[in-house]
Amino acid sequence: MNTTLETGLAFPALDLVSASGAESSLAAQIGGRIAVVHVMRSSSCPVCLAHAAALQRLLDSGALGDTVAVLIAPGGVEEAKDAAARAARRSPSAEVFASESAHAVLGLGTVALLQQSATIVVDSAGVVRSVRASTLPMGSFSADEVRTAVADAARDAAARGRIEPERL
Repeated sequence: MNTTLETGLAFPALDLVSASGAESSLAAQIGGRIAVVHVMRSSSCPVCLAHAAALQRLLDSGALGDTVAVLIAPGGVEEAKDAAARAARRSPSAEVFASESAHAVLGLGTVALLQQSATIVVDSAGVVRSVRASTLPMGSFSADEVRTAVADAARDAAARGRIEPERL
């Protein structure tokens, strides 16, 4: 893994753009909820889109409670449009954005012409709970790791009184 993200540290601020061109921040999209952020290697990466669909299935099954999932493609509004259209075929309710700076801010580089991708679980306090990054996109997502990190974050939030226990 070649990323500057570390578990236990605050997730950095990211500027996002939606497929409609609306500018936002990741913090605004998460809104103090537990989040799974999948940073795609490109808007057309079939493996990243498969990860988005797997993440959607976890959400639809209730395995992640009221966790929010955010997909981020590299680039601007055109990449956000492309990623949103492609993701809609597999995960119609996914929140899809693009960011010109996400890969650099997160320390996700390019190795042998391949942009790295990553799946990051962020708790309700904005702290990184899990990071899985890889040059080969197949290695950037683990459903078991996501489930475990989300469950741990929800349990810790409930212990701090940040969410109601029935929402776990």
